[in-house]
Amino acid sequence: MLVYSKKIISFINDIKISLKYILAREVGLKVHGDRFYDRKEEYGYPINVVVFNDKKMLGYFDSQFYELGFHECLMHQSEEHLQNIIRHEIAHYMTFIDYGNCVEPHGRQFREFCQSMGWPEEVKKATTCLDDEVGVHKEEESAVLRKVQKLMALAASSNQHEAEQAMVKSQQLLLKHNISSDYIEDSDEEKIFLKRIMKQKKKNAKMQAIAIILRTFFVNTVYNRQDGATCLEIVGSATNIEIAEYVANTLVHELENLWNQARKQQFALKGTVAKNSFFLGVAKGYCDKINSLKKQCNSEVSNALIVIEKKLQDAQNMVYPRLRNSSSQARHCSESSQLGQQAGRGLNINPGINNSAKNSGSYIPLLS
Repeated sequence: MLVYSKKIISFINDIKISLKYILAREVGLKVHGDRFYDRKEEYGYPINVVVFNDKKMLGYFDSQFYELGFHECLMHQSEEHLQNIIRHEIAHYMTFIDYGNCVEPHGRQFREFCQSMGWPEEVKKATTCLDDEVGVHKEEESAVLRKVQKLMALAASSNQHEAEQAMVKSQQLLLKHNISSDYIEDSDEEKIFLKRIMKQKKKNAKMQAIAIILRTFFVNTVYNRQDGATCLEIVGSATNIEIAEYVANTLVHELENLWNQARKQQFALKGTVAKNSFFLGVAKGYCDKINSLKKQCNSEVSNALIVIEKKLQDAQNMVYPRLRNSSSQARHCSESSQLGQQAGRGLNINPGINNSAKNSGSYIPLLS
């Protein structure tokens, strides 16, 4: 779980300063901006630093995202200890550059690099497991999430009135939770979270449809393409991300079920264009239904919604300060889209999909 806040952003910047100094002065590499270069200065590599709090280790290097991770507890430990953690992760990075992922993480090549730098023995074992007294707190499943799951189960009822009432109540519960948790005393310590889900080769209409629907659950969504694959990243509070992941895991299967049902009704529906149009139509139909519920809110609630959306955008800007909006145009089938919208207006998020689904990613907290 990656974690961000104003204080943590400052901590990340301090780590970057130390990291660049070590790369330049101790490793002897050229550093420019947030990149460093190999000894021949032919290839540049990103300096991407994150802070996490969900793993029982002090640091890691993720070669897929070229990501150097440091545990949140290091904010409260000695400068010397932090410097050795940074050196340790740099050693992993350099070993990856020289040998790829085909060598042992702490094998001969890793040890030889540390020795060539003249670093102390502590550097080699700087990311051992955390002591029990430091520990990592594992958040219990949210009571809000459990209530929302029960309401979503009722929303799948064959009784239309009962289903509609359950949908309204689930939205009211989410709104009440987000309004009540909207303000805290110390904004510097307000945490937001990010989770990577749905890793696949490239972004498609199904992923886009799921992303659109998830935004109705008070999270923002971003597509992150790294190492030949695309992940959908969800950003928001811990509870909202729990709910959004639950919804995403359900939709992966439910969208396919809805498409198969539509094809049985309309045999002429064939091909990728029709399927993509249907998926995006489902997202539009579902969002139209939710937006109609929001329009029924009183002015006080409507104003609170504006504040929540502003905070979500601020959180996204903190996590992705250089994010640019992108748009794409694809062929469209109006008939399939209309059928999708109809299915979306009747879509209910049924329970039963485990959060540990195969396509789930790592849990990342962002604003604290």
